Amino acid sequence: MSEDATSRLARELTGLVADGFGVQTSFSDGCVRCSRCGTALGAGDAVAALLREYEGHTWEPVTFRCPEHAPDDLASLTGIHADDQALVSARLEPTGYHDPLGEFHPDALTLGGLTVEEFSPARDGYR
Repeated sequence: MSEDATSRLARELTGLVADGFGVQTSFSDGCVRCSRCGTALGAGDAVAALLREYEGHTWEPVTFRCPEHAPDDLASLTGIHADDQALVSARLEPTGYHDPLGEFHPDALTLGGLTVEEFSPARDGYR
């Protein structure tokens, strides 16, 4: 992935809510948990996150890790999938979140200061 494409992806993912199908998120507590050790991570904390683009239209966090358990690469977290995947480092920000039904969650966290560490496109023939 070129530097320009990596920068575009980082901009696209910045502000993404720290919530998804496979993560433990608490909007009321304003925290996510490290999938390895269970440490609560809140506003201002650094995280490593595996993100997956479902069906080519929406990015979702799959897992979060604290800095102590940050993976070295995507291969250590996941196998080959039919969706684009990215390993990112970010800082959790307390910006709140408007869900698809219009409800506002003021304590929800989003991803800020995001850097794309590794990108893996969907495997050819899967999509």
